[in-house]
Amino acid sequence: MCSVKYKIFIILFIFLFTGLCYGEDMISLDLKGCIERVIRFHPELGEYKKDIEIYKAKLSQAESAIFPQIELMAIGGPSPKAEKEALSPEIKTDVKSTTINGVFGMITAQVLQPIYTFGKISGYKTAAVGGIKVSEAELEKKRSELILKIKELYWSLALVRDLRGLATEIKDELEKAINKTEEDLKKDIPSADELTLYKLKTFLGEVKRNLNEIDKNEAVIIEAIKFMTGIPLSQKVNIITIPLKYEEAYINKDEMINRAFNLRPEMIQIKEGLKAKEALVDVEKSNLYPQIFALLKGNLSGATNRDRIHNPYISDPLNSSYMAAVLGMKLNIDFGITKGKIREAQLEYEKILDKKKLAEQGIPVQITKAYLEYLEACKSAKDMEEAYHNAKKWLVTADANLDMGVGETKDLADAVLAYATTRVNHLKALYSQKMSMANLLQASGLDKDEREVK
Repeated sequence: MCSVKYKIFIILFIFLFTGLCYGEDMISLDLKGCIERVIRFHPELGEYKKDIEIYKAKLSQAESAIFPQIELMAIGGPSPKAEKEALSPEIKTDVKSTTINGVFGMITAQVLQPIYTFGKISGYKTAAVGGIKVSEAELEKKRSELILKIKELYWSLALVRDLRGLATEIKDELEKAINKTEEDLKKDIPSADELTLYKLKTFLGEVKRNLNEIDKNEAVIIEAIKFMTGIPLSQKVNIITIPLKYEEAYINKDEMINRAFNLRPEMIQIKEGLKAKEALVDVEKSNLYPQIFALLKGNLSGATNRDRIHNPYISDPLNSSYMAAVLGMKLNIDFGITKGKIREAQLEYEKILDKKKLAEQGIPVQITKAYLEYLEACKSAKDMEEAYHNAKKWLVTADANLDMGVGETKDLADAVLAYATTRVNHLKALYSQKMSMANLLQASGLDKDEREVK
């Protein structure tokens, strides 16, 4: 009994362990999974994330500027001998040499507290916050571009796999027709001729070449997807695609244009960029006014070979101490430098305004173009679907006639060629429909949910 339980345990362990190993060895991704990975792991996103951290560091600097700035310095070294007898009853000026027979130590401390900067500190804070939001929008913009690229790869992979199915179907039909023609030629059937056989074999060779190219294209696309999704090239991956099919969605172009001004990362960049540049203009203008501050400064020094002199008119830097608190004002006066910096900051602000005007005019055009491409793709897909179904009926009829002995191989060859052509164009139209929808979502900013990291 114990032996049976032990065997069952071993079998279960092997089964579970094998399943776990397989799960670790293979990664399966559908379109949603590809998008989720690309917005998290694409190598290019690291640079944009670092820009966000840089502006967060700038914000930390600006927020810390309201606190006191403390400076401490401690020094020590050899000390020249000095005695207070040299000052009494009068200062001796005929000292021929100085004896260095001691050491001194000095500690200097300064505490500077900004009081009023005429908007400099608050301007830097506003600019840093704006910089963070601009960088975040730039990251979103890059993610949007990557989502469009991964969709292009994904639907290209779906197209390639559908084309493989078509090529395999055509290959089977051609091989069947070739076998039938060769048999008819052996039987000296009048309707069979070598010219048709050569034509069929030529078509078959072309189909096989296309199958080889399809295999190569599929492998290349999968490697590109692995790179974009941050999957090691040595890792096995299964990209789950669905057959291309016609899908029609209700689209309100005007509503998309209106929403784009709030959803597009570029518009967020412009909005926050204007705030940041306006704040930097105020920062430069603050340099026209004095910076008011409170200062606490102290010094403590002593030497082993110097007498301390208690006289307010005489100061010995190596053997004295003091502490002072003052209210100060600092104003830098130049002849045009500050005004030039203000003008430069204003021009940077105006550049963002020009980008805003360009975006307000360009976004509707971009959305309209994507919308018209989508409509054209839908119409083409419908038309080609009808042509494809008719070509399919033609092929089935020609195939049946040939089986019943009332048709000719030439008719089947023509039907196969027409079927292949219309089906390829049908699949291309379906691919175009998928990509035009992807372009439309990106142009309108409606891919916002896809850009969010879960």
